[in-house]
Amino acid sequence: MFILISGVPGSGKSTLSRELAKVLNCKTLDVTKLVKEKKFYVDVDEDECGKPLYVVDMDKLEEYVKNLKGCWIIEGVVVDFVPPERVKKVIYLQAKPSVLIRRMEGKGYCKEKICSNVEAEIVGSYLQMLRGYYGDKVVCVRSDVSLEEEVKQALKAVECERLPCYEWTSELEEMKNYASYCL
Repeated sequence: MFILISGVPGSGKSTLSRELAKVLNCKTLDVTKLVKEKKFYVDVDEDECGKPLYVVDMDKLEEYVKNLKGCWIIEGVVVDFVPPERVKKVIYLQAKPSVLIRRMEGKGYCKEKICSNVEAEIVGSYLQMLRGYYGDKVVCVRSDVSLEEEVKQALKAVECERLPCYEWTSELEEMKNYASYCL
């Protein structure tokens, strides 16, 4: 069984993966770490902040995952290399733009990267890409709640409960936070 956890940077993928793996007795796979450690990339560019941006070799990732057995929580921004037939559920983590900004600032991201990722969350580009590939297996879980509540939501999602995705554009205060920070 594979459970994928995705979301923009700062959405809490690693934290939820660790906690969910404990509860479900699964192993975890951090895609970013794997790509760097196994050199599963074809090139290294620079992101908006001038930091290394790895151009992932999707074929190598897919080949690696083909050999995994048992229960795995696979987390990363990029997870669409996992064949849909091997996936039980895709959990897309969502957090308020103000929370994402605070978390990414805490991780040392530059303003340009923060704004591009918050914009991706607001317009739902990652979410739509995942839905296009995995369909109804994609569910949303809020990560701007307590970790206990987040794990509870994730477990409901794994057990096939449909959880609604949040539309940030309906929350005027969050749009003001984004606009005042990024525009």
